[in-house]
Amino acid sequence: MPSSAEINQDFITFAGDDPAPIFTVRNSAGQPVDISTVNNIIWLARRNADDTNPLTKTKAAGDILLLNGGTLGQFQVNIDASDTAAMSGWYEHLARIVDPTNKTTTVAVGRMQVGIKPEWTYDPGQIATNSLYAIRDLIGDTKIGDQLLFDGEIQAALAAYPNTYLAAAEACRKIAARFARDVDTQEGELRKLYSSRQRAYRSLAVEMERLGYSRGGVQGYAGGISISDKSRVTADEDRVAPQFNIGMTDNFLPIGPVGNEQPTSPSPEGISFP
Repeated sequence: MPSSAEINQDFITFAGDDPAPIFTVRNSAGQPVDISTVNNIIWLARRNADDTNPLTKTKAAGDILLLNGGTLGQFQVNIDASDTAAMSGWYEHLARIVDPTNKTTTVAVGRMQVGIKPEWTYDPGQIATNSLYAIRDLIGDTKIGDQLLFDGEIQAALAAYPNTYLAAAEACRKIAARFARDVDTQEGELRKLYSSRQRAYRSLAVEMERLGYSRGGVQGYAGGISISDKSRVTADEDRVAPQFNIGMTDNFLPIGPVGNEQPTSPSPEGISFP
């Protein structure tokens, strides 16, 4: 059964998924080859050619099935969730058939990408109780058909910032950075202005940050500008005393400004203070 290798047989799956890619064996003219009588089909995925422990599936072990009995040259590789659970990134894969005369031919070559399984959830009925949904509402990421950030990306922002608005600002910066990768395009009267979307989300990030600081976020503090504030700080017995201060009972002439305001007695070196 003469056949040629199909190249660029790339596919994408996610960690923990059960992908079942289908391949077609063809001859040099591009016509399907009858593989109903093959002795075996071997499929493997590996990091590179030096990988000594590739993921391997075979027809003999029941992992590969002939579709339509193999008369149309199609076979399906069944990959388990337990196989992909620990995988991440790009792998090269290839499939070989062993014909009735035990001759081996490579029939498919490509890349398999295993990514982190994306999760996007939103429930408008839980905005008041779920910070993730509240952030989606604030930044407008509420359309299932036009998703902007996955759950994990928003949760990372929540872990880094103290309140929902500041986390929403970080989420806006993430979205703006992604739009920054794209350039404005124009085809006739149709224009796609990605730069406008970037500017809009950067502006929204500033607004979310302002709201965050005004509603419980960390803010700058300027001391020493309020009499009552200074009195409160001075009266705090648990506050560490400063290294020095100047009081009206300090005597600068005999000893100079040494330490905190000195008590009237005892005094160092026999010097008395009024």
